Amino acid sequence: MQTVDDAKLVKFSSFSADINDELQKMVHDIPHIFATDRSQVIIPDLETPYSSFTNDRSDSKLRVEGQSTRAIITERQQQLDDVLHEMSGLKKIVDTINNLHEQLVEKQDKITQSMNSHKRLVSSLRGLPTEILSQIFVYCLPEDSHLSLAQNQAPVLLTRICREWRKVAVDMPSLWCRLHLNLKNRRNLQQQENLYNLCLKRSRGRPLSLVIDCYANQMVKLRNFLQPHGYHISYLSIPCVRGTPEVFGGFSALQELVLNNTTTRTSSSIVTCIMVLPSTVRSLKVTGLFSLNGDLSRIPTLALLTHIEASLCSLSVVIRLIRLCSNLSSLVIHKHASDRIPATDSALVLTHTALQSLRILEAGMSATSLLPGLFNILLLPNLRILEISGSRTWPHEEVKALLTRSNCPLESLIIGAGIVTTDEQRGEYVALIPSLVVTHFIK
Repeated sequence: MQTVDDAKLVKFSSFSADINDELQKMVHDIPHIFATDRSQVIIPDLETPYSSFTNDRSDSKLRVEGQSTRAIITERQQQLDDVLHEMSGLKKIVDTINNLHEQLVEKQDKITQSMNSHKRLVSSLRGLPTEILSQIFVYCLPEDSHLSLAQNQAPVLLTRICREWRKVAVDMPSLWCRLHLNLKNRRNLQQQENLYNLCLKRSRGRPLSLVIDCYANQMVKLRNFLQPHGYHISYLSIPCVRGTPEVFGGFSALQELVLNNTTTRTSSSIVTCIMVLPSTVRSLKVTGLFSLNGDLSRIPTLALLTHIEASLCSLSVVIRLIRLCSNLSSLVIHKHASDRIPATDSALVLTHTALQSLRILEAGMSATSLLPGLFNILLLPNLRILEISGSRTWPHEEVKALLTRSNCPLESLIIGAGIVTTDEQRGEYVALIPSLVVTHFIK
């Protein structure tokens, strides 16, 4: 006989999908438990000719009747066994139903609890003033400096929750001012461009900070795409290729420009970009090879730059930058090429009164390279921060001579990990400038 196995009870996690199958299986098992297919228990007729007999019978009659009575008793025992068997099968079904009922009650409680908690959340958020909700949206933004506008991340995600949230998010220009526009993904490019254009409009004239990834053959389209927003783009990171100057040349609010030069073939484009720098630009960063060929002395925008960060540039480029950028207050050099100072410059003193921060990072050079030669000709009377890392040797005498010659109010001398200096050397720097803080990083 087929019964319900307790080990096959539907687990809570998958109960919803299997409840109907489980109940139908139990209904199917009921006819097999009972002798026949019926919806109610039929009580059999248990009366016999001997049911009303008394014990005052003769022995001979009792012997005859006893044999018949024992047959009836055997039949009744079989009937009783059948009933007990049916009750046992039915009990298993009842236990299964009770177990399923307990699971359903538990599931009902959990769903009700979750629904009530979310109702309270929706109710509390809807009751918040727009100003408070706007602050919450700001904290929902990813930590990336520039947002990729992914559908599953803020701020785009905030416009997909409900009508009220969409209205608040769309009316917040601050959510749409730091964007990463990737035009290299050609799949659904038109749809992507439409999204970018919509998000740029939502900035509503606020200062825009943009990081652009695109191919050289997309520069004309990029120029047309960004032209309506040129009056409020303040930060732009863009590949440095032949058509790049035509993109930002007319931006009237641009303050920071990052040129990503990935190959030596486009190094000449850097000079072209510098020649068309808007007069509003104050910060220039070049990644990759940085070369300055040609006469740049007649480019007035160089004198307006206050911060330059460059990679893979030669010593002659460093000297030209310091000489041409008279208002430069911060200069960062990464991974420069190793060469010597030109003979025409070696006997000169290069004075720069505006430079306050000089950082030469990841140098990887010998003692005969940039540091000693550069420090021997520099005079920086307003230098406050000097950081050097990656040098194989430490030009102690040249650094001390620079500080003595400049008589500068240096506040921080930062020595990178891997450079070997002694306590006596660091003590000599402090003796020259008692307020100086020397920081030496150890690997």
